[in-house]
Amino acid sequence: MNIQDWKRDTIVALATPPGEGGIGVIRISGSKAASIVDSIWKGKKKLSQFESHKLYRGDFFHPKSKEKIDNGLLVWMRAPNSFTGEEVLELHMHGGPLLLNRILEACVFLGARLAEPGEFSRRAFLNGKIDLLQAEAIAEMIHAKSEKALANANSQLEGRISEEISFLREKLIDVLAQVEAAIDFPEEEIEILQPIALKKRIEEIGQKLELWLQRFQIGRLIREGIRVALVGRPNVGKSSLLNCFMGEDRAIVHDVPGTTRDVIEGYIQMQGLAWQIFDTAGIREVKEVVEKEGIRRSQRIAEQADLTLWLLDVSQEVTDEDYEVIQRLKPPVIIVGNKADLPRVFSDFLKNRKDSPEWLFQDWVFISAKTGFGIEKLKEMMLKQVGLSILGEKSHAYLNNARHRDAIKLATLALEEALKALQEQLPAECLAADLRRASDSLAALLGKIDHEEVLDKIFSQFCIGK
Repeated sequence: MNIQDWKRDTIVALATPPGEGGIGVIRISGSKAASIVDSIWKGKKKLSQFESHKLYRGDFFHPKSKEKIDNGLLVWMRAPNSFTGEEVLELHMHGGPLLLNRILEACVFLGARLAEPGEFSRRAFLNGKIDLLQAEAIAEMIHAKSEKALANANSQLEGRISEEISFLREKLIDVLAQVEAAIDFPEEEIEILQPIALKKRIEEIGQKLELWLQRFQIGRLIREGIRVALVGRPNVGKSSLLNCFMGEDRAIVHDVPGTTRDVIEGYIQMQGLAWQIFDTAGIREVKEVVEKEGIRRSQRIAEQADLTLWLLDVSQEVTDEDYEVIQRLKPPVIIVGNKADLPRVFSDFLKNRKDSPEWLFQDWVFISAKTGFGIEKLKEMMLKQVGLSILGEKSHAYLNNARHRDAIKLATLALEEALKALQEQLPAECLAADLRRASDSLAALLGKIDHEEVLDKIFSQFCIGK
């Protein structure tokens, strides 16, 4: 969208979910917002007498027929102290689709345009009310799958990430300014290209960016949820463990091997996080076509999982069939000895094998999916294995999508090139170019450099009215 278009246009949209509801809110923003609403509103106070951010009660009429449409509340949030930075009015009405559509049609009749997805947030960004990270946080809050995801989005919206990234960029700009000063005024003999001091400053910035990259995986798991695969040979209790996690009989449990022939999944909230648990078909050598396909799918799920729980039946000896399962697993893996409510007879067979993977020698956890014994300890180990046990400590804000990661990675690579230029004593112009690329990457992360196609992609994912 051309920037001049949104500066001229006044937009309107339903800000509450479509469908029937007790209340429906219509939001209108732009230079004509007040005059448009004035044409459909009648209350004890005229619109011109409204105090900003205060609700008033009155009636809404159709501008052409003068027919009363509804009774409701109206609030005017005057520019620049509104979400978008423009004149914003919100109409709070009864939530009937027909009523709301009639008001929307009236606003369009008077010169407003239906808003595109995310256009209110986009205007807030373009008017300098929020930066791009904060704009993305609005969508993150709406679509949060867990308490931790919501808390992280709120931290991002409050500007905690923006402040830290801006601070690093300012330090980077200071270094760049000194290098460019040496280029522009060589006769002044400015002492800024002292390699040791310069190297230290660039490395400090690079290390901080590396920390953001390392924490990205945590942010992704908070945002998207953790995919957990339950694997093992038939009848070790995978379906029982899924049912235990879910608190309901989600999967069929039976003594007959091969009961689970396809991947069964369940979604749970655990430790404030979203977990997607996959109960997979028991892995073994079979000829039956349907069960073989289920096993193939199980192996694929295990490969894509963020965490694998490898289940063993501690009431039986560990078998070659158990061992064959681990050949297909990749860390992180938690070894779960199930059926701990039964007499324990299994041996250290696996630990004595020379070709055992290294992760096999970690601590095991013993549980009973039937009685619930050991489940809390298993949950603690699950958090630890995916690196999320730190969430119980000091609160951090985490970058959490590919755009964030790529911007930080580009800045980090540019700083590595800058250090290389410094080490090889390349011309100062080369050093400045690398530092400028790093600065531009961080600026793009904050949205200080406008790339229209990037903005289109980001805001198109928002819901209409936000």
